[in-house]
Amino acid sequence: MNNTNAQDRTFSINRTFNAPRERVFAAFSQCEHLKHWWSPAGWHLSVCEMDFREGGSWLYCMSGPGPDGQPMDSYGKASYQEITAPEKIIYTDSFVDKDGSPLENMPSMQITVTFEDVKGKTRVTTETIFGSKEELDAVIGMGMEEGLKQTWDKLEAYLSQ
Repeated sequence: MNNTNAQDRTFSINRTFNAPRERVFAAFSQCEHLKHWWSPAGWHLSVCEMDFREGGSWLYCMSGPGPDGQPMDSYGKASYQEITAPEKIIYTDSFVDKDGSPLENMPSMQITVTFEDVKGKTRVTTETIFGSKEELDAVIGMGMEEGLKQTWDKLEAYLSQ
């Protein structure tokens, strides 16, 4: 389920996974797990360098076919502001180059991920706040909704193993 608030700059989505909260939280906080699911269908996580702590960061790269079918890399960097295991992660996510430097004319997003225990399952909710409605619209136009759905499909499959 997702909700794009067209009146402002917020995108939120939630999904309930058939796994305990601690396991789902670990899937978001350790490269050994992220490499199995953090990317849309047909893509993979080719770089995962993480310092998972408040004040730490995570440099990642998703690799896969670009719009023209040629190989493409998409780098991102998360900077962690708050971590409350296994309940919440708050970070800023930015489009960056392979060295972790922000890309010009690309938005940064403030993301809050919450993990709620629901009778042994886990409801994950992400709220992404963009700098402007135009930035939100641009990222939606890049396929964020479908890419996130595919990524969470991969997470669901990974958690079921």
